[in-house]
Amino acid sequence: MAAPQAGRLALDEPARLAPNDWSNVEIRMLECTAAGFRASCDLNIKRCSIVTLEVPGIGSVRAYVTWRRGDQFAATFFEPIDLSKVRFMPLNGEIVLARLLRERAKAHAAGRSEEERDLRRRITRILPMKPV
Repeated sequence: MAAPQAGRLALDEPARLAPNDWSNVEIRMLECTAAGFRASCDLNIKRCSIVTLEVPGIGSVRAYVTWRRGDQFAATFFEPIDLSKVRFMPLNGEIVLARLLRERAKAHAAGRSEEERDLRRRITRILPMKPV
């Protein structure tokens, strides 16, 4: 597994999430840090919910949902995890850039200007820049 950049793994992998004690669903992991994760799913996971994520290489990790926009949500782990033990496969830069560009287009189309500005900044930071 490649070393995470700035403590963040860019992902596009399925994972299992338990939104309660009696069920679990498949989600799509988009990012993971030692402090939390961002994912997408069809289930309406509510802000402030407590969830359990199955993290390959670590096991079950409890987290609380901090935000939700459309089909994406983010959660913060109750206890930080050791990213060096995580067995998700990080994405390469081109795939990450393509995903961010799609997300920015969706934000623009939906009129979410603050989210679009944030995505533009993230895109600019990862673009390969050549000195002029």
